[in-house]
Amino acid sequence: MIHSPQAHQPSRIFAIAAIAILTLISGCATPPQTPAGPTAEETAKQQRMARAQANLAEGLKKYDAGSNEEAMTQFLQALDSGQLTQAEQLSARKQLAFIHCLSGRESNCKEEFEKVFALDAKFELSAAESGHPIWSPIYRQTKLEAELRRSGRTLPPPPKPPSAGEKIIMEASKIYDEADYNKAIKRFQDALKETLTTAEKVTAHKFMAFSYCLSNRVTLCRTEFEAAFSADANFDLSPAEAGHPSWGPSFRAVKAKRTPAKK
Repeated sequence: MIHSPQAHQPSRIFAIAAIAILTLISGCATPPQTPAGPTAEETAKQQRMARAQANLAEGLKKYDAGSNEEAMTQFLQALDSGQLTQAEQLSARKQLAFIHCLSGRESNCKEEFEKVFALDAKFELSAAESGHPIWSPIYRQTKLEAELRRSGRTLPPPPKPPSAGEKIIMEASKIYDEADYNKAIKRFQDALKETLTTAEKVTAHKFMAFSYCLSNRVTLCRTEFEAAFSADANFDLSPAEAGHPSWGPSFRAVKAKRTPAKK
């Protein structure tokens, strides 16, 4: 039997169609995509954040070493980056306030504390920080003003300028922070020659005691703690201060002598 070419035509058409469909499917298949890396903008932001945190860490290091002006530069660079978290901003602003106060720039100190309270209305210094004779008055005043503004109440009149004794105590406290203990003792002694409040007398004797103990003059250290108790029978150290390894034992010994034994 002879088959005509037309007899195979449907089979050939079907095969050609199948090949066309397979080609189309294979051409449309999408190969697996490699996950995209960070964009240039994201990389730049990460770098800015890392630099800001490095500036903050270096600022804290410089501050602890007593290089306050260098520390201030690092803190400002960290803040100018706009990359710090709220907690990091609070840390930088607080340290800037301390530096300005220690340098006698009270208005700048107050301005930094105002920025701190603008960031966190419930911000508090630690017990040890809030008792510092130089910056604590400005901190407390700024905190009060911030609370009054939030409640819509009238701000109190500005505090009166410091007395001669207060100025000497502030100067002596700055010298103490710079670890020049002999010079600090001399200035606290000068302050005690002025007219002081009970709290100011206690402050002078307390820091003289600290200075003597840090200079390994334990007997004089205890003498100054005795004088602090004589000025104020309710004198006490904060928990952070009382636990200090240099003057803590001397303070506790003096306090024990003045505290009546329980029956």
